[in-house]
Amino acid sequence: MSKEFFARIKMVFPALCLMLSFTGASLTRADSTELDKLLQLVDLRLQVMDDVALYKFAHGIPIENKKREQVVLASAVANAGKNHLKPASVEAFFSLQIQLAKQVQSGWTKQWRAEGKKPQDISSDIPDLKTDIRPKLISLGGRIVQQFPLALPVLHDPQQLEQNRRKIEQAINSPFISTVMKHKLLDAMAMVQAESSASQNQLSRILQLGVLRVGTTGDYRPFSFIESTDSDTPGFVGIDIDMAKDLADSLGVKLQLVKTSWPTLMADLAADRFDVGMSGISRSLKRRRTAFFSDQYFIGGKTAIGRCDAIAKLDSLEKIDQPSTRVIVNPGGTNQKFVQSNIKNARVTVYPDNTTIFEQIRVGYADVMITDNIEVKLQQRLHPELCATMPGKLFTYSEKGYLLPQDISLKQYLDGWLQQVKRNGKLEAAFARYLE
Repeated sequence: MSKEFFARIKMVFPALCLMLSFTGASLTRADSTELDKLLQLVDLRLQVMDDVALYKFAHGIPIENKKREQVVLASAVANAGKNHLKPASVEAFFSLQIQLAKQVQSGWTKQWRAEGKKPQDISSDIPDLKTDIRPKLISLGGRIVQQFPLALPVLHDPQQLEQNRRKIEQAINSPFISTVMKHKLLDAMAMVQAESSASQNQLSRILQLGVLRVGTTGDYRPFSFIESTDSDTPGFVGIDIDMAKDLADSLGVKLQLVKTSWPTLMADLAADRFDVGMSGISRSLKRRRTAFFSDQYFIGGKTAIGRCDAIAKLDSLEKIDQPSTRVIVNPGGTNQKFVQSNIKNARVTVYPDNTTIFEQIRVGYADVMITDNIEVKLQQRLHPELCATMPGKLFTYSEKGYLLPQDISLKQYLDGWLQQVKRNGKLEAAFARYLE
């Protein structure tokens, strides 16, 4: 009777049997996102509550154990410090996770009692709480904290909130956890914060965590753009993506690409959502007020691009700045800043999708765009109908560099690495790969 009962419990949750053989191997496929990995670890820990409840039910042990809860929280706080997370935010998350764990245990106990089960019905070969179950929970708790820094960019991105909710609804399969509680769990995860970069050496943190987080927009050819891979999975490509891979390799760490945008670029850096920005970013004085840049790796400037059949009407800034001219610009970057400062009479449209903005000129919805000369060069090659309206003339002088927090150690490393890729030809080869 008791062996049948225990076997039935295990048959109901076949995945748990596999999970309980946890030995530290990867829990997800290689293409899983960092948040997916974190959610699987959280669910795995809740799934183990089945065995916790079973052991306590069989031995008449109360579900709540305040002393043990304090041990778990202390361990979480200690792990938070090791992984450069704010201890209070990690403690708050684990406090909620403890409450959910007790809820799962209580749910199982109530169900078994409703079915008329008694402690003596339970098999004697239940995993031992102290020697089998708790070591698994301790290991999982440590892995959860280690995974948090990798998942924070997507957890902190407000644009990902709905998608994250759908993810946690699907990922948390533990019984007795309602959708409302799953959302509360996600909120607690989103409240976990990294320590401020001012309190530590950013380069040391990258090396210790084994991950370089590179912020990139994915909308600025040839530096960073998105295209489908052979598996139809969107991926970043471009000059700066190639360079990001080389930078991570030079550090001996994993590369994590973090989606950012021009309007949120500086806010994302300040919020510690990435370590280095690599997306054809101009080294402007305004950005230098709150951040560092690497040495320059490209020098250019602003110029105009329009349809080839309209060059005569657009071959000077004075001709462009006329009421009949339709100027199109992408938001949040140096292009918009230039237009706001220099275009007073033309009709300006702020177009939010940088990946299709040149198509608006090509099909006649706009007349001209003022952007970096390297982008003009690329678009002329991609679209023969488009031409630089003032070949060889630049309105501004600008330098591209890699954006980073105000951490001198990281800047010194970036500058040294940049000198190396300039000397060994890797940077030149990357430009040739996307421009020729």
